[in-house]
Amino acid sequence: MKYPTFFDTIETITLYDPLSEVLGAFEKGEIIFSYLDVVKSAGHSCPTIAGAYLMVREGLKALYPNAIPKRGGIKVFL
Repeated sequence: MKYPTFFDTIETITLYDPLSEVLGAFEKGEIIFSYLDVVKSAGHSCPTIAGAYLMVREGLKALYPNAIPKRGGIKVFL
């Protein structure tokens, strides 16, 4: 699949999911979301998608400066 190479340079978002750890879906229960994953889910890339991704990423950094956020324990409202 071809996509703009700069997608690979955008910092990822990592979440911890205890259930995925128990079920063995992801090593150590860590799920890594890339900007490409978000673009695939949305079906396109645009300023709104990029802005939302960056706001969530930076918000998680501010809320969890020394820990990995737990999946399901976070709600994002716009």
